[in-house]
Amino acid sequence: MQSNIRQLFYYIKPNLHYFIIAFIAVLFSALTILLFGRGLSNIIDSGAEHNFTTKLLVTIFTVLAISLTAFIRLYFIGIGSEKVIARIRYDLYSSITDLQLSFFENTGVQDVISALITDTSMLQSIINSSLLTILRNFVTLVGSVAMLLYTSLHLTTYAAAIIPILLIIMTSLGKKVRNYARFAQNKLSELASFSEENFRSIVTIKSFVLEENEKIRFKEHLNSVSKSYVRLVLLRAILVTLVISCVIGSLVVLLFFGIKEVLSDNMTIGELSSFVFYSVLAAGAVNNLSDNINDLQRGLGIVERLFEFKNMKSSIIDTSNPIKIQSVQKGISFNDVTFFYESRPDKPALNNVSFSIEAGQAVSIVGPSGSGKSTILKLLLRFHDPSKGSITIDGHNIKSIALNNLRSLFGLVPQDYMIFSCSIMENILYGKPGAEYEEVRQAAISAYAMEFIDKLPDKFNTFVGKRGLKLSEGQKQRTIIARAILKDPQILILDEATSALDYKSETLVQKALSKLMHNKTTIMITHRLSTALKTDKIIVINHGKVEEVGTHDSLINKDGLYAKLAKVHEA
Repeated sequence: MQSNIRQLFYYIKPNLHYFIIAFIAVLFSALTILLFGRGLSNIIDSGAEHNFTTKLLVTIFTVLAISLTAFIRLYFIGIGSEKVIARIRYDLYSSITDLQLSFFENTGVQDVISALITDTSMLQSIINSSLLTILRNFVTLVGSVAMLLYTSLHLTTYAAAIIPILLIIMTSLGKKVRNYARFAQNKLSELASFSEENFRSIVTIKSFVLEENEKIRFKEHLNSVSKSYVRLVLLRAILVTLVISCVIGSLVVLLFFGIKEVLSDNMTIGELSSFVFYSVLAAGAVNNLSDNINDLQRGLGIVERLFEFKNMKSSIIDTSNPIKIQSVQKGISFNDVTFFYESRPDKPALNNVSFSIEAGQAVSIVGPSGSGKSTILKLLLRFHDPSKGSITIDGHNIKSIALNNLRSLFGLVPQDYMIFSCSIMENILYGKPGAEYEEVRQAAISAYAMEFIDKLPDKFNTFVGKRGLKLSEGQKQRTIIARAILKDPQILILDEATSALDYKSETLVQKALSKLMHNKTTIMITHRLSTALKTDKIIVINHGKVEEVGTHDSLINKDGLYAKLAKVHEA
């Protein structure tokens, strides 16, 4: 926990001047409120004396000063906390973005978003409402106790008896509140993750008529969240109730003995009023501190969760002296590659896979679903590292190649269209940020994308909607191909690039792909054997192993798995 607090201070330090100004305002506000109590005593005891008006004006200015310091405190703590949270969010996003693919395969996206947005917002709220409020309440409590001692030592001894009881209550229950607050937050994240997954899969849910089933599952998650929050609310309510009961009870006792002191002429009405005022201040400070400490404990739990994400390091990193490759001259080679996913450590996704692809060659990788085709691409792009064996490009182990340089060699046209919520121009520019308009236009022409771009109201500046909802499947795919053409990669990867298209769209996309593939090393992952016919070599993968390698004709004559797949395809 100390490590997390030090990390939090690292973010506060550059903006410390905002917090110092807010700190001074809080200190001044607390001291001004304490002086107000003495002014109240003087006004009551002065009655109609000649300086009554002066004392009243001083009191009014004191109230105005309290209001002004409240503005300064809220303004500067607000600016400071926003700058702190903005930097935390950026570093958190950067750290998560740099993590290896397995992190995203094993962690719900909603959990990450919850940490990035919800948790940081809660932390900001706690900084705004609790950090300096604890200081103000602490100063108010100490000052009030000092003024109580100054006003009446006899009555203050009665008040002191309640402090140990309050400390025991806040310490014991406070820890439970903190632990359960984090548990409740985790349950809420699970609910958010479940909801996001279902909304993204709404077509599947509706097609299988499983709406009612998913409502039942949602309700189960919801009940779990509700139970955890009810428990948390109960603990907080018990804590606050016990504190308030102790404070109010002690105040009644103090008021009783105070009246006896006035009747005995041991103190004036003004002094009793002042004593009650400071007692209320002290009681309020104690009560607020219990809430502040609860919020602070909750904040520490959030900080712990945030920095768990931030401090994660990718297992896929560069070597100490990575090399760079400008162009692929010889080709790619898989050498006895075996790979296990973390979720299936008992079953290899690839088992002793070996094959080679010459530079400039077009190769198809075919096989049944789940055979390991996509895993080959993930290893080639170093989203994962092989458990055994090696992958080389031009004889260099890809682990020795600078990661950014390695991935820049590839251009990926995936089955799952990667369309972003921006304009068509911005989507194509992902292939080469900073490219000129004419370069983008030529890439769109080569991808047969101008056929629909010219018909759009804002041409290249047309907003495509969230995940490209305003575009058809064929239009999305041609946009992605334009992106790949603009990048002009050394190695082209086509992952089921036309599997979801109708005949007309597929015809246009195939023309665009032919231009993109020209003079490039191309790897095609496909179920369609008609696509494999156009490549120089076919690699057949089955159950994580290379079962056959050859041309279409040689594999058909071999009468193995490829021949069987071809017969099924023809049927």
